Amino acid sequence: MKKILCAFFITTFLFSQQKMDILFQANYELKFKEYKNSDKEGLNTFILQFNNKESFFKNMSVYVKDSLIENGKIKYNNTQEDLNINMKYSTDFPYTIYKKGNEINFANELPYSGELRYVENIDFKWIISKEKKMIKGFECIKATTSKWGRNWTAYFSLNHPMPFGPYKFYGLPGLIFEVYDEDKDYVFNLYKFKNRKKNNVTLNNYPKAKKVSKQQYKKARNNDAVHPMEGTVKEDPDLPKRILKKKIEKEKNYNPIELID
Repeated sequence: MKKILCAFFITTFLFSQQKMDILFQANYELKFKEYKNSDKEGLNTFILQFNNKESFFKNMSVYVKDSLIENGKIKYNNTQEDLNINMKYSTDFPYTIYKKGNEINFANELPYSGELRYVENIDFKWIISKEKKMIKGFECIKATTSKWGRNWTAYFSLNHPMPFGPYKFYGLPGLIFEVYDEDKDYVFNLYKFKNRKKNNVTLNNYPKAKKVSKQQYKKARNNDAVHPMEGTVKEDPDLPKRILKKKIEKEKNYNPIELID
C-alpha cells in the first residue's frame, strides 16, 4: 500500500512540475457555434507552443493571465479585485492540452467539479490530397479526416515541418494552418507564427487537477452545466427553478467540438 501511495504522489508531483523546451509558437483564432439553436458565432484565440516532440495548447486569455501572475503583475488578495481579474480573463475554453506522441493530456477547471484531467491516445487517419491553397503567404496542402462525429478539413504547410496543430489535431507532415468541420461549427485559423527559444518552461496546466477518465470528465461537465442555483431569493422564490429550467434547455442544444468519442 505504501508503494502505491508513493507512486501516486511521485506521479502527481511530476505532472505538477511538468516543463517543456519551447522552440516555436503558433497563435490561432477559433470561430465557433457552441449551441445548435443559436446563430451567434463565438470568437476565441489560443496559443500553441511546441518543439519537435511535444506541444502545449492553451487559451490566450488564460496564458496572458498566468504570465502576468508569474511576473508579479497580478496578485490575488481575497478581495473584490480578484473577481474582477477573473472576469477580465474569463473564457469559454479554459482547458489546456499537452501532446507528446499520440498521447494527449487534457485538463480543465469546471465551475463546480473543480480541476480535472484525463489522458487519451488519438490516432488521426488523415487523407492527403493534391489540392493546395495559399495561407499567410505559404502553400498549404489539403487533408481530410473523420473524428468525434465530424468530418474535418485541414490545410498544412510543408515549410513548417512540425506535426502539430490546434486543439488535439496532429499527425500531418507539416504545421496545420487551418482546420474546420464540414458545418463550420468550429473553425481554427493560424494568424501568427514565430520562432521561440525558451528552455525548461513550466506549463501551468492545472497541476492540482484530479485524474479521471474521459467519460467521468464529460459526465462532470454535463452535471455542472445544469447545476441548480445555490441559495434562495426571498423576493423571488421561483427564480432558482426558472434558472435551472433555462440551463436544462440550453444544455439540450449544446454543440461541442466532440460530438462523440
